Amino acid sequence: MSRLETWMRVNPVREAVQRWYAGPLLRRLGGTVEGSRVLEIGCGHGVGVDIILGQFGAASVDAFDLDPDMVARAQQRLARHGERVRVWEGRVTEIPEPDGAYEAVFVFGVLHHLPGWRAGLTEVRRVLKPGGRLFAEESYAPFITHPVWRRLLHHSQEDRFDHEALLNELRTQHFRLRDQRRMGGGLGWLVADKA
Repeated sequence: MSRLETWMRVNPVREAVQRWYAGPLLRRLGGTVEGSRVLEIGCGHGVGVDIILGQFGAASVDAFDLDPDMVARAQQRLARHGERVRVWEGRVTEIPEPDGAYEAVFVFGVLHHLPGWRAGLTEVRRVLKPGGRLFAEESYAPFITHPVWRRLLHHSQEDRFDHEALLNELRTQHFRLRDQRRMGGGLGWLVADKA
């Protein structure tokens, strides 16, 4: 990731958008996860975990990120939650948990970073219990492939998806869409259940 991308993940504006817009919107679309064991993929410095515990009512949250610096920041930030939170360094395509380990999985803008985003989605599905819920916020191809952002951000330009392509892949992988919202062609939020 570039310095700009790292700054975009840890700045107060991004945190405010997650806390005051994305979290409440996803809760309206899919409800809470009271008392559930939950996973967040690509946890960054831990803001999402705070949101999942505080706004969604999860009993515990496991979270991981590919970036060791982000993992260290998240561990420090989330230490106050004790055993309710576990954070590690890992990959979306290799989640070290058994099938059906989680009642819900949260994805705050991570799938679009994966060259093999379908494989990441397959792994998310694997670790969800039957009927488990996926909460997702994503950036889409029109944003990622825009000439300005292509120069500033390091995103794979191959096999990028838009809102409809993501919905189609969810159907292919036997998810049932609960609700969705999108902002123009570049951003979207959705909640889907594992069928």
